[in-house]
Amino acid sequence: MNGTSGSRALVACVLLAAAACGDPGDEPRRGGTVVIAAGTDLDHANPLVSADQWTNDLLRFALFTPLLQYDEDLGLEPVLAESWEMAGDTAVTFHLRRDIRWHDGTPTTAYDVQFTFDRAKDPETGFPNAGYFSRWTRAEVVDSYTVRFTMERHAEPLAGWPFTPIVPRHLLDTVPAGAMRQAAFNRHPVGNGPFRFVSQRTNDRWVFESNPDYPEALGGPALLDRLVWRVIPENSAQIAELRAGEADLVLQPRPEQVLELAERDGFRAIVKPSRQFSFVAWNGQRGALADARVRRALSMGIDREAIVQAFRKGYGEVVHGPVMPTHWAYDQDLQPVPFDPDSARTLLAEAGLEDRDGDGILEDEDGAPFRIELKMMAGSDYYRDIAEAIRGDLAALGIDVRTRATEFNTLAADVTSPERRFDAFLLGWAGDFRLDLQDLFHSASRGQPYQFASYANPELDSLLDRASAEPDRAMALPMWHRVQEILRDDQPWTIIFYQRDALLLRDRLKGVEMDIRGVLLSLPEWWVSEGAPADSVAAGGQGATDGE
Repeated sequence: MNGTSGSRALVACVLLAAAACGDPGDEPRRGGTVVIAAGTDLDHANPLVSADQWTNDLLRFALFTPLLQYDEDLGLEPVLAESWEMAGDTAVTFHLRRDIRWHDGTPTTAYDVQFTFDRAKDPETGFPNAGYFSRWTRAEVVDSYTVRFTMERHAEPLAGWPFTPIVPRHLLDTVPAGAMRQAAFNRHPVGNGPFRFVSQRTNDRWVFESNPDYPEALGGPALLDRLVWRVIPENSAQIAELRAGEADLVLQPRPEQVLELAERDGFRAIVKPSRQFSFVAWNGQRGALADARVRRALSMGIDREAIVQAFRKGYGEVVHGPVMPTHWAYDQDLQPVPFDPDSARTLLAEAGLEDRDGDGILEDEDGAPFRIELKMMAGSDYYRDIAEAIRGDLAALGIDVRTRATEFNTLAADVTSPERRFDAFLLGWAGDFRLDLQDLFHSASRGQPYQFASYANPELDSLLDRASAEPDRAMALPMWHRVQEILRDDQPWTIIFYQRDALLLRDRLKGVEMDIRGVLLSLPEWWVSEGAPADSVAAGGQGATDGE
């Protein structure tokens, strides 16, 4: 069996209480219900179309079984695939387990794997992680439990499979690729993982139960009887449910709530590294923003460390660019652009931006004031406050920043449209275990959805082409370091901070281990030491759907 092995160990979870991650002194027990309080509903419960972080975590760690998964060192290990062999750099054969069945009793076979791949490759499906398979060419079923793929030579070719759970061909092959987002399956999924779907009510709850037939060789059935995903939009209401014992885990408490409740009996907090970062993308098609000196000055004018302290209470890290600090290729010696307003003013002046009429606002050589509209997601106090901090910092440089809250779907359409209807926007993003920045920064991707900045740098293009095709990490590393240096200097995006996830739990919830791979990583091993949430919570979703 061949696989890719990570060279950098993950940072372990940190508890802000006396208990250890898995409470090893306690004996795991079966039974009970756990309630997760979440701010939003789950997305389509279909790995081919879901673009939501929480939904994807639930799909790959609970409801479905991927071919491969990442181990604690970010090496690949088999799950649905019992083993695999690489044939040079251009083919791989997977041998599947024979004891995994879909929750309706149908065996999971190589035909399901082939179907999943073909649908993921079909552009009409809109698979969010299609880039993982852009250099894969063909899937061939050798027999019912063996499937062979061919591909072009490229770095980390298997990295997409931990994020692409296999779907059931016999339930989805009648759904056209272009209609996959509308499939009834997405609200009534049939998986093959350690949990199975029971019911759901839109914007209220999803209910899952342990799958009694999950193979013992893969850990066997989940320890919990039931898992309830409760949709509670208001953060204060989530905390109230946690305090009242109606919820066991709050996914996104405010940092000050973490600091308060972690010190109280009956609760604990987990702080873990994350793939998430907040950033500002600058539209390189808009006037002065096309100048790298101006973009670098904007970054130097934003006090990112102060933002981390004010809005994350220190649960974040200022870094130099979009490569995760835990990634093997991260350049630990490269320093972020500093907070340096004086140097920022010098760069702006070099770019021809000065206060020519004494009104406190910079103007270009034609006398036009330097104004930027900064868009962010409406309904988020968190992003609103960060945007206001950015506005204030840049105002001190003489830049007129107007913040504009925009409904998320409209914002997404604005920033991904070919016209790029924005000057700048503030959003969150998830870093990638597989380092491939082509879609984000290569000039060949200009006009494509995720090349937000319309950025172009010929040296960077050449480096990305060569580094993404080089499977030898020792050969690729200098190229990736230079990529990070260029992005640090050109600043098409200003990375505000990488966040550290902070979550709140009730003490009765045990067996919880989390790291950069995901919050729900150990979900099948979660268990409760005593009691259960109120009967109304646990029973509320039984048999209840919205009829979709």
